[in-house]
Amino acid sequence: MFEIKKKDGLARIGDFETPSGTVETPAIMPVINPNLKLIPMEKLRNEFDIQILITNSYIIYRNEELRKQALEGGIHGLLDFQGPIMTDSGTFQAHVYGDVEVGPEEILSFQKKIGSDISTILDEFTEPDDHRNVANKKVEITVERAKKAKEMFSEEKGHIAYPIQGSVFTDLRKRCGKMMGELNGDFYPIGGVVPLMESYRFSDLTRIILSSKQGLGPRGPVHLFGAGHPMIYSLAVLLGCDLFDSSSYAKYAKRGDVMFPEGTKNLSEIHHMGCECPVCVSHTVQELKGLDDKAKERALAQHNLWISLREIKKVKQAIIEGDLWELVERRVRGHPDLLESLEVLKRNNHGILSRFDPRSRRKAIFYIGRESFHRPSIKRLQDWIRYDYSPPSKGPTIFFHVDEKKKPYHRHLKKELSYLEEYATNYLVSTPFGPVPLEMDEVYPVAQSIFPPSKKQEDLFEAYKEKEEIDEIIPWEGKETLGSLSSSKAKLSLGEMMVKSVSDYQFFKGAGDILSKGDMEFVKNRKGRIKNVILDGEHILSVRHYDGLFTLKKPGARILWEEFSTPELRIIVTDDSAKFNSEGKNVFAKFVKDMDERLMHRDEAIVVTQNDRLVATARVFLIREEVEVFDKGLAAKTREGFELEQDMD
Repeated sequence: MFEIKKKDGLARIGDFETPSGTVETPAIMPVINPNLKLIPMEKLRNEFDIQILITNSYIIYRNEELRKQALEGGIHGLLDFQGPIMTDSGTFQAHVYGDVEVGPEEILSFQKKIGSDISTILDEFTEPDDHRNVANKKVEITVERAKKAKEMFSEEKGHIAYPIQGSVFTDLRKRCGKMMGELNGDFYPIGGVVPLMESYRFSDLTRIILSSKQGLGPRGPVHLFGAGHPMIYSLAVLLGCDLFDSSSYAKYAKRGDVMFPEGTKNLSEIHHMGCECPVCVSHTVQELKGLDDKAKERALAQHNLWISLREIKKVKQAIIEGDLWELVERRVRGHPDLLESLEVLKRNNHGILSRFDPRSRRKAIFYIGRESFHRPSIKRLQDWIRYDYSPPSKGPTIFFHVDEKKKPYHRHLKKELSYLEEYATNYLVSTPFGPVPLEMDEVYPVAQSIFPPSKKQEDLFEAYKEKEEIDEIIPWEGKETLGSLSSSKAKLSLGEMMVKSVSDYQFFKGAGDILSKGDMEFVKNRKGRIKNVILDGEHILSVRHYDGLFTLKKPGARILWEEFSTPELRIIVTDDSAKFNSEGKNVFAKFVKDMDERLMHRDEAIVVTQNDRLVATARVFLIREEVEVFDKGLAAKTREGFELEQDMD
């Protein structure tokens, strides 16, 4: 019931189908107290354009009048809202008051009877200070209740929410997420985190989300229970959360607090609001302060909800543009404890994030702070240079220390490179991310970044020197450096070196040697930049101008397909799908039988049949872990199809 439409790493824009309509995620579910509707429902529908609400079924169940209305007219009639409605089960009340006066089957049955679109099981709230044994027992109880709910209610209309618990123990969170995912449900809240957010324990929150996602995998939607403040939305979405419930907009308003994406201020401290929401446009700060208590509470609640909704829209736009990391880094600087969450990611090597983070994006990356140097896309390139890069030439390496703002670097080294035309040498160039092979200076994120010089070049430089293939690294000090070199007829051009190194980085180790075996030519644009790579008269690769990587053309795909057996670069589809894919139609998840587990979002791929017949070239949208759990939506965008034999049937 969940289809991914756009994504950036674990962040995704998706369509979640419910009996009462489709919700586009990420989304906020305003918490509605049926006893106290602070913002009129008509305003929520028409002015705020709210897609989905959440209310507490236990409060309704315990109130005789509300229970009667809900059973007679349904939850949608009670709240006067015909869109999707989620109901909570009373777990949070058990956390606050110690217990609830209803059984797990009874409250879930009640939610089904009143027509909830998403009914929540009565899980066991794991407290942050729970002993490990206590937390483990609560996880076991929660999972058993989830299994019982699946057995008893899965055939009924509407979805069931299976919360992931485990306190602050990441292994328990991972195990709970895995067991909930194995139920093949439709909705997965991460619970027991409100106390952490209230005490600004964002590092623990980050670890909990990542470990829950690691166990759950890419299933969804994922709902972060109680996450009502806009300052954490971008981070939570980056970590893979899709929905949030917010009662904070009302709770904060009651005490006179005003929400902003950077934090919270009390209205008494504000002289200039600096906000363009409808409330702030129609009221001055002094007018807001002069309202009676009830009117002030309503006005601030509306402001807080506007700010929250606007932040979600910014997050969606950032996903589409591919700069969610920048938005996150700006937002986490609103509080030191929130900033520490990025240090958690760094120390854990970004966890599951590194698998889902794409090799490149269409938009350049910008430096926000020192934490920007540790993004997955930068570390991926650094690690490849450190562990997997093989210099393409047999000879010494010339190291150029250049002005790191002048990109691409090789265009500013034309004179130096002309001196070296007769010498078989490799080239390194200084960059903000450390020394990088010169032939890769247009590859994302080297050329597509605005970063200050790094002070941590030494580690990567030393790792490069330790490579077995390296004879010597010689700093370029002008023409006198040539005296240390000997001429060689085995000289590779910079273009040939680029094909070897970029292919190895983008596709797999050894691809560069195969794709350069023959007579190589280059088609260049008016600025002298390589556009197309021609091998033995055939167009095998095109250079993408925005990230310096290759588009795999049909002849290039055929070479890799012939030389390397499965699974290299392959997406394996059914024969029924292959017929359409060969005609240029896209690959859809339900027809994918398997794919190379190393393929990443936006990677170039080869589409083949189950008996390895060549079908098409394509660009990956869903990776292997996603097609294993989703049978709906786009898996890869087909580029070019191959003609299939007539005996496909």
